This record gives sequence, structure tokens and C-alpha cells, in this order.
Amino acid sequence: MKLRNIVFTFTILAFGASSVFAEQWQVLGTRPMGMGGAFVGMAKGPIAQYWNPAGLYQEDNVSGLELGVGVGIEFAGDIMENASQIGDLADDFSSIQSAQTGGTAVDANEMASFVKTLSLLSDMNEPGNGALFELAGGINLKLSKIAISVNNFTSAGITPMIDTTNIALDSGTGVSGVALNAATDQSSMTTQTQKDAADAIALAIITIGTADLNTLLGTSFTAQEIADKIVQQAVDDNISDAAITETAATFTEYATDAKAIIGAISAGNDYTNNTSNLTVEGASFTEIAFGMAKPMWIDGLLVGGNFKMVNGQVGYSKFEFMAEESGTDNAFDDFSDTMEKSWKPSLDLGFLMQLNKKWSGLPWNPRVGLVIRNLTSPKFDKPATAVADGKGDTYTLDRQVRMGFALSPTNFWHLAMDMDLTKNNTPIDGFKSRQLSLGTEINIFNRPKINIPLRAGIMKNMAESDASTAYTMGLGINLVHLHIDLGGIISADTSKIEDDDVPNKVAFSGSIALLF
Repeated sequence: MKLRNIVFTFTILAFGASSVFAEQWQVLGTRPMGMGGAFVGMAKGPIAQYWNPAGLYQEDNVSGLELGVGVGIEFAGDIMENASQIGDLADDFSSIQSAQTGGTAVDANEMASFVKTLSLLSDMNEPGNGALFELAGGINLKLSKIAISVNNFTSAGITPMIDTTNIALDSGTGVSGVALNAATDQSSMTTQTQKDAADAIALAIITIGTADLNTLLGTSFTAQEIADKIVQQAVDDNISDAAITETAATFTEYATDAKAIIGAISAGNDYTNNTSNLTVEGASFTEIAFGMAKPMWIDGLLVGGNFKMVNGQVGYSKFEFMAEESGTDNAFDDFSDTMEKSWKPSLDLGFLMQLNKKWSGLPWNPRVGLVIRNLTSPKFDKPATAVADGKGDTYTLDRQVRMGFALSPTNFWHLAMDMDLTKNNTPIDGFKSRQLSLGTEINIFNRPKINIPLRAGIMKNMAESDASTAYTMGLGINLVHLHIDLGGIISADTSKIEDDDVPNKVAFSGSIALLF
């Protein structure tokens, strides 16, 4: 077959699947994790069966037994940053509630914090906000050109829904409204900075809705009068001009987002009817797989496949934290207790072209691979709780298509690149995954009885424009047949949580293997 025919075949397989939506590709194995999650073109060792079963037939591929496990967590969107800021603003939010019921005065900072909190609550409902937990691991056995494995892939997502309609602070009796400073104009303000801040706040109040804000406060003032009064209260409380200016900027930044929520509050929709919740959904798939590979009609082309039985356990729960007295642990208990279990068969298919087998002059042993997992897209039963909530009665394990390229300049140095060709779903509503992975491995101490490989890589979620780049590292200690490996992932972007910078994505993997 000519080169153009090979390229055409791989192109059709690859881009013909590019519009398909599938499950997120999980990184199985410590060596792939250290290399940025790029292993389709490498496909070495017992875990080749998962990454690309065609790699089982490579001449220099080792056999043996490998046990490993990897865990990871990822915060999607601004979920943790917003939650942390809301927590930081909680005292100011509570002071408004106290002022509303007790008739005490509030200042500009408290009101600005109130407006900002409402905006952040609204942002929590944006698609793609949530937390994703993943677990992958098992036992993989390779004997010559065949492999048998039992692996588990578990993923669970937590998606928040904040009810911004039923959020009135207090609609019961004894509400006297919020007291404002007695000043009715800017004559008592001592600096131009204070007057400019009051003017900026007045414009923000107009954006929010003067009538709605008056209803909330139990007052009947113009936007300018409200602004003047809360700025004067800040001056009386010895708040600095710089802090007052910052407060005015907060009003301006968050006024539009807070408008609809303040409208709902002023309508008297009480927070006791609030349906805010955390939805926990996901699945655990245990695959019992048998794989093998063989060369095909072109020199260097290997084709492999897996037949597997998949046990799917699908879970779903919803915790309405404003209505329930029990802790959030119940959300996870309900998720595991209501899991629906079912068995389904499926197939994987892999291709690996060893280009220097066809064109011997090519340097660095270039290989290009393509793998299609879950070819039959098996469907699994969903729990009754999900069905009742309108989530459908089946969970489809859709196809995953991934392409990889690998180079080996020497027998102790490897380079690899992978790319998801499917835009993959995750258990977080609205959060998609399409990973681009780059990685390398070099044995810094390369001897027949001992070698120490170092690995590094980067990975980027191309499906989310605001997703950060994640960095990976790995280390192995190989003593004759015993291989011990560690790997990890950490994202470049962080969220500020209680003054600490926490990475948005963290994962860890460890494995032990006997290879020969």
C-alpha cells in the first residue's frame, strides 16, 4: 500500500470520529502519567493493552505483570475560587441580614460585599463549574503477544446549582429594614475621592435597580441618596479613601450580575424555599479484557484488539444543602448506595504503524498509533434517582478515539505525543475534555541490571478555552525484573482558598511490576 493510502486510512479513522462525544480518557499507568499522558504511539509493557492493543506485537515490547493505581482531582471553572470568596464575604453578608432584621446601619463595604456575593452565587451556575474525582488502576498481565487485564475506571463529578430566586434574607415578621446614615447629600464628605466613589456607587445602584434595592433595604431613597449615605457611613467608621474607592469599583464590577438576584430578593422569595444543591453523578467501570495483536498486510502495520466484559456501576444523588439538616456526607452515601449495576460486552481496536519497517531510512524509529475504545458503545442502567430527576434511564459508555506519535532517538530516550480525537464528556455538566499530551522519558542510569528513567510532560485540555496547562513528572527504579514507578500531575493554574494557592488539577500514580 502506498504512503498516501496509509495517510488516507488513518485520516478517515481519525477525523471521522472527531465529532463524536465520549467519556473522558483516563491516564492508566505510572509511566504514561509521567510522560504527560502520551502513550498511544509507545504502547509498551502490559498496559499497552489499554493504550493501544496493537502495541502488544512490537518486537521490543516486554512481557510481565503490572499492578498500579492512580487518583486525581480537578476543579473545573471557578468553582473553588468562587466558593472561597463567598466564604470570605460571609460575615459581610450576615451583617446585612442582621441590619435588615434589627434596623442597624450598614456601610459601603458591607453593601459592596453583599452585591459581590450575589454575583458569585450566580457565577456558580455557569456551565463547566464543578469538581471531578478520578480513579484508575488494576492488574495487567502480558505474555508474548497476548494480554489479560482487570482494570477499574471510576469518575465522579460534583456540580453545584445555586437557587438565586428563593434567597430573600428574611420575609417574616419583625423586619424593620436597614438603617442608613442620616446624611442626604455629599456636603459632609471631606474629600473628592469620597464624592467620586459615591457617584460611581449611585450609577451601579441604578444598574441594579433602585426600586428593588429600596425594597430590600426597607427604604425609599434615590440611587444618589443611598450611595451618599453608605459612603458617609464608611467615612464615619474611619474607612480609608483607598478602601472606599475599591468598594465603589466592586459595586461597578458586580452590579449587572447581581441585578436579577436582588430583584428576586425584593420579591420576597424566602430562602427557606431555596433548592440549591450539589449533584453527584458518575460511574465505575471494571473491565475484564483479553487482548492480542498481529501484523497486517503492510510492512510495519500492527493491528490489535481487546474483547472485554464491562461491569458498570452508575450512581446519582442530589443533596439540597439549604433544606436538609444532615451533612454533605449523605450526598456521597446516597451516590454509592443507589448505584445501578449491569454487565455489557465491548471491543477496543488499535493500529500501530512502525514507519521504519516500511521505510528503513527513517531515523529515530517513528511510530504512529490510533486506538478506538468502547467500539460498541455499551449502555448501562441508571439508578432510579437519576431517572426520576429526568436524567434518562441509560448511561452510554461512548467511543473514545485517540491518536499518538512516538520517536525513540536511542534505546534509552523516547518522545511521545497524543491527541484526543473525540471531545469527551465528564461527569461535570458542561465541562468537556480533549487532551493534547506531550512527554519524554530518558534513562539517566542505563545498565542491564539497573536503570533509572526520568519522565516529564505537559497536557492541555483543548476543549476548554480557559483550561490551564498541567505539568507531569515521573521516576522509575528498575532492578533487573522489578520495576517501581511513581508519577504525578499538577496544573499551572491555581485557586485562592483561604489565602493559599491550590492547584486546579492534581493526580498521583504508583505501580510495581515484574517484567521480562
